[in-house]
Amino acid sequence: MEEKILYLLGHQAHSVESLCERLQISKSELEVYLDNLRERKLIYMDSANKYCKVQQGQIIGRLDSDSKGKKFVRFNREKIFIRPENLHTALKNDLVVLDIYENNKGIVLGIIERKNNRLVCEVIEKNGKLALVPFNVGCEVSLTINDKSILKDYVEGDRIIVELENKVEDTNSILVHKTTRIGHKNDPKSDELAIAISKDFDVDFSVDAIRESLDIPDEVLKEEKVGRTDLTEDTIFTIDSEHTKDRDDAISIRKLYNGNYLLGVHIADVAHYVKPGTALFKDAEKRATSLYLGDTVIPMLPHKLSNGICSLNPDVERLAKTCFMEIDQNGKVRNYKIVDSVIKSKKAMTYEDLNKLFNGEAVDDSYIPFVYDLEVMRELSNILTNAKQKRGNIDFESTDLSVTNDEFERPIEFTQRSNEEAESLIENFMIMANETVATYFYWQDLPFIYRVHNLPDEIKLERSIELIQTIGPKMIKLQNAYSQKAIQSILKKYKGSPEYSIISNLLLRNMSKAQYSTQNIGHYALALDNYCHFTSPIRRFPDLMVHHLLNMFNKDYSMNNLSKLEERLEGISTHSSYKERQANDAERDYLKLKMAKFMESHVGEEFEGTLIDIDNESVIIKLDNNVKGSIAYTDEFSQAFYVDSFQKVLKCHHSKTNAKLGTRVTVKVNSVNIPLKEVYFDLMEIHKNQTLTRRKNEENETI
Repeated sequence: MEEKILYLLGHQAHSVESLCERLQISKSELEVYLDNLRERKLIYMDSANKYCKVQQGQIIGRLDSDSKGKKFVRFNREKIFIRPENLHTALKNDLVVLDIYENNKGIVLGIIERKNNRLVCEVIEKNGKLALVPFNVGCEVSLTINDKSILKDYVEGDRIIVELENKVEDTNSILVHKTTRIGHKNDPKSDELAIAISKDFDVDFSVDAIRESLDIPDEVLKEEKVGRTDLTEDTIFTIDSEHTKDRDDAISIRKLYNGNYLLGVHIADVAHYVKPGTALFKDAEKRATSLYLGDTVIPMLPHKLSNGICSLNPDVERLAKTCFMEIDQNGKVRNYKIVDSVIKSKKAMTYEDLNKLFNGEAVDDSYIPFVYDLEVMRELSNILTNAKQKRGNIDFESTDLSVTNDEFERPIEFTQRSNEEAESLIENFMIMANETVATYFYWQDLPFIYRVHNLPDEIKLERSIELIQTIGPKMIKLQNAYSQKAIQSILKKYKGSPEYSIISNLLLRNMSKAQYSTQNIGHYALALDNYCHFTSPIRRFPDLMVHHLLNMFNKDYSMNNLSKLEERLEGISTHSSYKERQANDAERDYLKLKMAKFMESHVGEEFEGTLIDIDNESVIIKLDNNVKGSIAYTDEFSQAFYVDSFQKVLKCHHSKTNAKLGTRVTVKVNSVNIPLKEVYFDLMEIHKNQTLTRRKNEENETI
């Protein structure tokens, strides 16, 4: 029957009714075949509600977007860009059918799968009537409501969910059939909830998962400790942010007689409580990661687990998976052991306190019993840092910003997150544990979920290095621009200079995105052959799955099931990578929304900032208060400046004044668009001779 359907659709598009008549079968029977053909990516539905066969020359792919919001589909390592008017209601992450018409430009013909069929909208008043505006999709689609009674129970400012169909619309307007209210824009945490839902995150756990969590004990039971290594007398403690409530990793240290270090990384044994087949497991797999939006957390696990029995809180027994590693003076693991354990953390330390202690500042007396252990840890961390640098580990500048809100949840400050010694210490130890566990599985040649990072695009990387030499001193002769050590050397050269932030960002853009995979290709940025995520099972599903794999292969496991397990892990890897990208997008959108709301009260005011990017559509400015916005290419702007987007330079038509990346400028806030989460500036002044400081008289160096 499927062959007959494909034959008919290969000649012309057909509606469901037409196919039923031609094939003499019922609608319910036909829909089973159509669903199967769509899953096999052989058919799609067009804007006229007719099914079409995917033809030779048409492209199937996931719709993605770059940092500037431009939509594209990857095909043969190329990006096929789609203009907004050719999206035909397709949204990011939808699986679409494309037709290419010129110069890597495409048009969406159909949607095979909506990755997220929930669109969050806001009710507004327009011309005296209520209407819907999409929230958090860049307003790239409009909505048509045939039945106006749908909005009769709503008021302006309500946030609602619109359910989407797997079909395109030539008008780029979605027909609204069903809506569900989620709250009002003035409700507490309304922005956070709307962003989370729009990025395909459930904000509530299933009833079954909540019920299961209530049955889990609040403390470790006697029978649960049988067969585990008892480490409750060992000096073990946690180090986290002062705001952390879900402590999933703890550490211990011992200096051995041979001069080596015995590092213990103790990770909450979440797998003991969240087992495959349970509602808790299914909810965790679907969420795949916890989502952090300001001080709001959409957790992967209910708080009963994440802040309770699975959190390595001080002075209580907890079940853990412990990775003991004997590490030598060169930072090499000479021996290791992974065991199920019972621990009792002796203290919940904070990064903030430890950094004070490491800097010679006073902290409370509760840290005194741990001073020796901390000094040994600092020794080992310094060894691991040196080892990382020698192998080519790339440390980009952190781009993370934290938002400070007032008591009314209004943004008042945007602060660059720092990575000081205490943070680096924990990062070094967690990387070592992750590498060790991945190496164990690699040599066992067993199905596994690796954390991988592919090579960068060499052409784009070389182009960025050319741009870097227009910003800073021309001191780079690259013998191998592709190597980690070359990139590492460039970053090291500019570290601490005013140019560093822009140069780090330019290089970072050329990097591939790290992701989860069953195929181990290594981790480029960390310069490691084997790597995984093992250390955060409370907030990341791949880590939880790694724990289950340890359990699985420590028992009698049928080798006949390995192919099925491999397929299962591939699905988990793909889904977890998708949810990680969605979480990153949500956090970025939250930050942009807060910036727009902050600048809304500053329209007309002037600020100083730095030119950080130039593209075909706008100039991007970062103000000294860390707020980012753009200068659009209006007619007035084009009369004043010529834009060289390739060299990333602005050239003034009326003077010899040029502005390149790093140039200091004065801008005035022109307007703010809250739905688009954008801040728009007018360029008031280019500061002459105040580009980021160029160091002079440096000789050319070879990297």
